[in-house]
Amino acid sequence: MIEKWLDIVNKASGYIFTPFAYPTGFFKNVGSTFTNRSLVRELVHLTPMRKWYRSKGFATVLDVGAFIGAYAYAMKYILPDAQVFSFEPLPDNFAKLSKNMKPFKGWNGFNTAVGDSTGSMDFYKNEFAASSSALPMEELHRQAFPQTQKSEKVSVPVTTLDNIFQNIALKSPVLLKIDVQGFELSVLEGAEQLLKQVDCIVCEVSYIPLYQGQAVFPEVFHLLKHSGFRYGGSLENLHSPIDGSILQSDAVFLHE
Repeated sequence: MIEKWLDIVNKASGYIFTPFAYPTGFFKNVGSTFTNRSLVRELVHLTPMRKWYRSKGFATVLDVGAFIGAYAYAMKYILPDAQVFSFEPLPDNFAKLSKNMKPFKGWNGFNTAVGDSTGSMDFYKNEFAASSSALPMEELHRQAFPQTQKSEKVSVPVTTLDNIFQNIALKSPVLLKIDVQGFELSVLEGAEQLLKQVDCIVCEVSYIPLYQGQAVFPEVFHLLKHSGFRYGGSLENLHSPIDGSILQSDAVFLHE
């Protein structure tokens, strides 16, 4: 019980103090804390890491798996001058993403999945929207997170990052963020040429499969190592609510 209350206090303090770190957006962030908390959640999580993001001076951010725009929103406060490209396949999520990011200059949105092919694909829309994926869910995921029990299969467009940016020279340094619920390897396999322009990758990686057929950390590490990247540590971990084990991390890979 004490651990639960400490966790609640810690989270609450983050939402209370984060707006003070961004004076120009103070009132907007305070308001969103009460009206759209899922949008400012990532800003709360990433604010302790803003010194690292700013030290890299990222001029372009590729936001793959944008959901409703929480990461893009955070980036526009942490890196206000960066050009942000967001990718989200589900139409209802994309509508919220577009609405949330409309006030910001230098943002572009794409209503498509990203993978290693172009056309259309089956996509598993989960009742807990943030857990939607191009891959069916493993039972272990449902056990650890009971709110993700139900999914429905829908069809969404899919493309590759190489296809989108084949004739575009991105302003450097470039950050590629990938949060696609187990589909990370496919995204990277469809970005062979783009990776030559990328300076840093922040990629959600799993240590045990949470989705059927997903690649886990060693496979992602192997591909990126052969693409000229080195592992640079992790920014955040996701722990199992059952036993506290580390299920996922936001792993950092730096182009050597």
